[in-house]
Amino acid sequence: MTPITRLLGAVLVAGALAAPLLPSAPAAAVVAAAERDPDVVVVRTHPGTGTVAALGAYARLMTVPSLDTGEVPDVQAPREGGGEACPPRRCRDLQVRAPRGVKVSDGATTRVLLPRGYDAKRNADKRYPVVFLWNGGQSTYDGWTFKTELTRMSRRWKAILVMPDGGFGKNAGFFSDWHDGSFDWETYHTKVVVPWVDKKFRTIEGARTAVGASMGGIGVMNYAAHNPGMFRGVLSISGALDTTTMATYGLHPAISSILGYADPDLRRIWGDPIIDRANWAAHNPKDLAPQLRGMRILIASGTGYVASSDEGIYSGTFEQTLWNTQRSFLYELTANKIPYTARIATGGVHNWAWFNDPLRWGVPKLIKASRGR
Repeated sequence: MTPITRLLGAVLVAGALAAPLLPSAPAAAVVAAAERDPDVVVVRTHPGTGTVAALGAYARLMTVPSLDTGEVPDVQAPREGGGEACPPRRCRDLQVRAPRGVKVSDGATTRVLLPRGYDAKRNADKRYPVVFLWNGGQSTYDGWTFKTELTRMSRRWKAILVMPDGGFGKNAGFFSDWHDGSFDWETYHTKVVVPWVDKKFRTIEGARTAVGASMGGIGVMNYAAHNPGMFRGVLSISGALDTTTMATYGLHPAISSILGYADPDLRRIWGDPIIDRANWAAHNPKDLAPQLRGMRILIASGTGYVASSDEGIYSGTFEQTLWNTQRSFLYELTANKIPYTARIATGGVHNWAWFNDPLRWGVPKLIKASRGR
């Protein structure tokens, strides 16, 4: 019997034991319904969580059903009006020039949302933690501020929010230095943008975390794994956390057009999935899970559902597909005894409105983690 087979068997056993064991066991995983929402399960494991409790927590997450809860896909995504999306007193759109030899999209721009009172004289010496937000493959960098309620909910957050350009559409960067040399997104973000933020704004040294949605889930985990110590916490919202299925042609048409061999062609980004398998693995969050130890790891997702019609990437079908990638990622965290917190909701769709609750839930936790709490 292989180690994986034994672990799978243990998951099944732990699932049966999870209900009576988890609430009372010391240092065990915490399994609880989210406040006022019976369709959401929150699981947290700790450094001292035992193997059985950790497997039970994982098993509990795997039982969250994929159901159509009536969430309506919105291709356009909700948009906040006027200056609320980027209020002049708080919001800056700045070009961060790539040095010679580092290739990114023309006019790459970073949106910075400052905490309220940042420019007040009384706060002239005050420093803040930083939260980076990495965009999805079908949205521009600034979508966070006009397609979600981020601007409104951040009024109480004492942190600098940074939204760098990550490419989108046919030039979606996948937070990688491309195999064919077309783009150098990882170099640009980690070697140029991150230090630029520390020089430009009053940041707390090392108090840095990151959020990634959809494609951004690849960036948030890969950057943390490739750059130990750069981030104290990470949050993936409906992220693509296992790229294995992206190497195949057997994808839903709405998915393959974005993540398969249509634009962007992933062979240009990571090389041939067979010949360049090592490079694929080096950019697959699931394979990098062992390198994420020592930071706060937050996972938020819906389980999605199979839509009755083709609703594209904003559907429950797409959310379900990405949830399956997170299941294997969570398995790797569990197998490697790496603590995490997961917020998993029944059903759901893959659009910006759906991301609001995970943002409200996760970003305050990241801000605390950035301060060592």
